[in-house]
Amino acid sequence: MAIDPFGRAEQRYQELVARRRSGALDHRAFRAAVRELRVQDAEGREWSLGPENGLWYRRERDRWQEGVPPRRLVCPACGHHNLHRHSFCTQCGSTLPRPD
Repeated sequence: MAIDPFGRAEQRYQELVARRRSGALDHRAFRAAVRELRVQDAEGREWSLGPENGLWYRRERDRWQEGVPPRRLVCPACGHHNLHRHSFCTQCGSTLPRPD
């Protein structure tokens, strides 16, 4: 199943946490790698996972504020990002997978 950019970043974050715990990454390298996982939403807002807690933070002017990112369903057939309220891809018409 295709994964939205936020889900992909969360998966990568978990991999980085495991590498940090095993000693394969030092603190500085871990923080730098987490910084690379930033995601931009459809409205142009920047989102970042907190290195200490794995929560999402949204950039608001010059501050980071905790928030819930706008999730999208990614069509497995064409890769188009759709809103959660859609059952079918608005680009190609394929049935969208429902998140658990």
